[in-house]
Amino acid sequence: MKFTALGEALRGIDLGTPIGDPLGILQTHWGEIVGMALAGHTYPRAFAGGELTIVASSNGWIANLAWLEEAILKQIGVHGYEVERLIYRVGRIPGRKGRLEPGASGAAGPANARSAPREPRAPSKDAKEALARLRAEIEADRRAKAALGWKACSRCGALVAPHAGTTCVLCTLATSEQRTRTLARLLFDEPWMSFERAHVAVTGLTREDFSSVRRELLRRWGDIVNRLTRGRGTPIADRERAVALAFVALKTGRVPDELAPATLRNEFGDELYARLFGTETTR
Repeated sequence: MKFTALGEALRGIDLGTPIGDPLGILQTHWGEIVGMALAGHTYPRAFAGGELTIVASSNGWIANLAWLEEAILKQIGVHGYEVERLIYRVGRIPGRKGRLEPGASGAAGPANARSAPREPRAPSKDAKEALARLRAEIEADRRAKAALGWKACSRCGALVAPHAGTTCVLCTLATSEQRTRTLARLLFDEPWMSFERAHVAVTGLTREDFSSVRRELLRRWGDIVNRLTRGRGTPIADRERAVALAFVALKTGRVPDELAPATLRNEFGDELYARLFGTETTR
């Protein structure tokens, strides 16, 4: 489980929020869950019935949330809450006044300096000056975060909150997706593969990930088998036949050569069994 610095955890806490309230906890840790860039433009508004409603300042930020949905759900799970669905709405992001910044209460420092109201300044004279200002602000922000213990993502260099892991949200998602694709390919080739064997072949694989991918493959392949069952009289392609066999092998944990005809008939039914292993013509 990932932890956050005490000062970071104190930011934005509503003292009227009951201890253990899921929405309050998610709101408090939102920056850690989605990353500070997204947290500045999004906010968890409501949580009920396994559905988390998130407001975003524009449709563009909603698109970013949707792209990162899998990683966001996993990060929410790290905090001990199971969310079945994310709902997105365009709306106003609550003001974040009165937040305690990391460090001693009331102490001056980079974060307190950054959070103080900025003096009005004249517009940039041209694009070159505007770009220079933007670069200076970004660099100042990086220095302030580094002073508070933020560290560079081990893959892309983006800053990661203290104690939030070694990679940013985007890189964590990319790594997870690559792991999922690799494991799915292995399980298609060898559906009876155990976690112990898969763990050797896939770096960073956990039992939870292994079980999750197996469940998803069983669902997808089961849908294909059901579609074949409904499509009476239609030819069956070689890949569909391979998926059907992989489905039973994954479900039973047995090598296809060890699957008795009776087991296959029981799983597919007589009509589909005949189409799969009879004289059906492949596409």
